[in-house]
Amino acid sequence: MMGRTHALSGAALFTAGAIPLDLPPDQILVGAVACAGAAVLPDIDHHGSHIARCFGPITRAFAWFVGKVAGGHRNGTHSALGVGLVAALVFFSCAVYTQDEATLWTGLAITGVMLLFGLFFGLLPSKGKGRAAYRKPWHGFLAIMACALAAAGVGTAAYQFGQNAGLVLVGAVVVLILAAAIRPLNIDGIWDDLAPIPITIALLWFEVDLTVLPYAIVVGVVIHIFGDMITRGGCPLGWPWSQTMFGPKWFRTGDRTEKRLVFPALVLILAVSAGVHAGPYLIDRSDQLRQSVDSGT
Repeated sequence: MMGRTHALSGAALFTAGAIPLDLPPDQILVGAVACAGAAVLPDIDHHGSHIARCFGPITRAFAWFVGKVAGGHRNGTHSALGVGLVAALVFFSCAVYTQDEATLWTGLAITGVMLLFGLFFGLLPSKGKGRAAYRKPWHGFLAIMACALAAAGVGTAAYQFGQNAGLVLVGAVVVLILAAAIRPLNIDGIWDDLAPIPITIALLWFEVDLTVLPYAIVVGVVIHIFGDMITRGGCPLGWPWSQTMFGPKWFRTGDRTEKRLVFPALVLILAVSAGVHAGPYLIDRSDQLRQSVDSGT
């Protein structure tokens, strides 16, 4: 799918899924934006993607590194294990920031479940195999070592600097997610790239409740993978154990089906879901206003 469709799918499906959860308005807004950005996030494995272009050479270099570690586009970042690694990172960051042990254990549980899913799909009989993840076997070893060193560095910093390290980690995550959500809008100038920085500073400065953030990010990544699974090519859910590309593979990225059917359907879902959330709030506010006017008279 195209970047804008991915972002829209994250916002629309999170907003629709939050209807029975009875979340406060601020959490719905934070979650919808975070899910929209996360629904673009797996394409960080490609240097030409929307998210890779957010901050010029910085994110392009990061995308190049992620692509090498993940084995190329639509490999590691589009797998069950990739979801687990994202969950581990974002839940760990939020746990260090909030000093909440339950958040850490939740992230580890999600990572464990995704690992099991990856093993399950990796052990299924190979069918419609995709390209090899790495050109040479030792490239995979280097990728594992790079991830291990990065995890050790983040863990050491968190242990040494505590909540301050969590502040930096969460800030980096929020900036990246906001940039990923805003970039597909194709705003003229550099405002779409600069906007995430002051917004993130404001969110952290005023200590806005970000409880929903890690959940929304994981959901957004899953939505992205499902979105790519219904396009031609599919996704290697069992990576790195198997390169079988799973999915119904109904249409090509950017073709008429996506532009004339999927995109309008997502717009409708978002509009209806937003109306369902906003309706009771607007009615309550109007009742309060009416009561205050009546009491004043």
